[in-house]
Amino acid sequence: MVAPLAIATGMKALSQSRQFSVSVMGYDFLGLLSRLAVFYLAAFIVNSYFMATIKGGIWLNSIGSLFGMKFPETLPEWVTQLFTTGYKGISFWQIIQIISVLLAVMEYFQYEKMLKLKGETANASTIAVFSIIAISLSLITFPTMIQKFKEMKIING
Repeated sequence: MVAPLAIATGMKALSQSRQFSVSVMGYDFLGLLSRLAVFYLAAFIVNSYFMATIKGGIWLNSIGSLFGMKFPETLPEWVTQLFTTGYKGISFWQIIQIISVLLAVMEYFQYEKMLKLKGETANASTIAVFSIIAISLSLITFPTMIQKFKEMKIING
């Protein structure tokens, strides 16, 4: 009885937060952050599956067979590298981070296009919040990639 009431209250608060975000900022940033969270959760699940497959091998299939699941015995070398050390210097998580930056930027352009169709323009604070999200994601992603490329150049150079 308590759980359904808590869920209903949480959903009402979420709806009100979204309405507030749209009324103040002109955009549902809570929705954007929710979509990014779901994207990262899906990436985490994919990464977990491949890491379990890479590290697990035979014992993982033994446990998986109890639940009717079958994991591959081996994976192609490039897939193993992608999820461990990085394939040609680029890892799975770096790809995910780049995609998340692109998602934020694309979301802004879709928002701007929608406003143009309505004959409106984005307010400065909305553009600033989009910029903060994209810059934050970029600062998480690009410095580590640049450092890795520099290290590869030194090693290969």
